[in-house]
Amino acid sequence: MRNKRLLIIFGILLSLTLLIAVGSAIFSVKTVNAYCYNADDQELVERVEELKDKLAGKSIFMLNEEEIIAQIEGEIGGIKVVNIERLFPNRVSINFVKLFDYFEVNYDGSYYVCGIDGKILRRQEQSGGNSVIKIKLNLDQEPVVGGTFASAERFSTLQDIITMLEQLNFRDTNAPALIASIDLAYSSTAIYVKTRAGVLIKLVHDDNAGEKLRKALSLYTAKPEYRTSGMIIAVNTDEVFYSPDSDTIYEESNL
Repeated sequence: MRNKRLLIIFGILLSLTLLIAVGSAIFSVKTVNAYCYNADDQELVERVEELKDKLAGKSIFMLNEEEIIAQIEGEIGGIKVVNIERLFPNRVSINFVKLFDYFEVNYDGSYYVCGIDGKILRRQEQSGGNSVIKIKLNLDQEPVVGGTFASAERFSTLQDIITMLEQLNFRDTNAPALIASIDLAYSSTAIYVKTRAGVLIKLVHDDNAGEKLRKALSLYTAKPEYRTSGMIIAVNTDEVFYSPDSDTIYEESNL
């Protein structure tokens, strides 16, 4: 009787061992593909796929997506991973978007280029010109590529504005074609948004800055006659109006 029990236990353990061995072979990552949602950039796709060594051989059930995303974004600048997709039994797809040049901050003679998410993509010696939005911030330390401008005054206000631009789907070249600069350094009580058409947008105070900008841009879109001169002023989210007179002092200080 005792021997029979031992044989049953041994059989169960053997079955479990075989099951684990077979499962490990079947569900180990063998193929890693990458897909870019917003650009036909084969070189960038291949660079992402080159990181397959970080996943190959690992159990598809045990992948730590947050850790993998942090590693990929840390090693390859200019992308944002949307998700890590498990394709059973042994394939993984890394889905990402390419971060285009969107913002630019001048610090100590160098230009720090950011994507739509505010992440610093690179440092360069020449401005991107009209292809990017100039952001003016008061910085207390040198920016770091791969980081953000989190140490800057009013960074949370800039985040609020970026979030609104994302919600309005102003990705890629749309917003830079409309907005020339966003100035959070000139005044502590107002944000100045200079459009390329000519009208100046003034957001009074930092609260609900993103929503104020949305209302101001709605007026800009609805009234073509307001676009080339004067000033659109957003006092709050309900009080947005046009003035034919611009902020002369600000304009003269930024010639």
